[in-house]
Amino acid sequence: MKIAATYARALFDLIEDPSNGSKKAATYLSNLDGVLKRRGHQRLLPRIFSEYQRLELSKQRSEKQQEVTEESERTRILLELYRKLTKTA
Repeated sequence: MKIAATYARALFDLIEDPSNGSKKAATYLSNLDGVLKRRGHQRLLPRIFSEYQRLELSKQRSEKQQEVTEESERTRILLELYRKLTKTA
């Protein structure tokens, strides 16, 4: 894993952790800025930001995909009934 992706993943995990709370996000960002300055990684900030956005988008897409709508549930039940009927016939 690349350095920028590692920073982004760590930040994402900290902010998304419900036990930490989203109120500490500003603190995490200022701490990240300090760490980047100390290690000379400030040039990675745009890549860290884009990687963080990618992680956030991935999370949103997986949540949307896991949503069960009435129509999909009805379709699942109909397919199940159809399989039972065709199996016995």
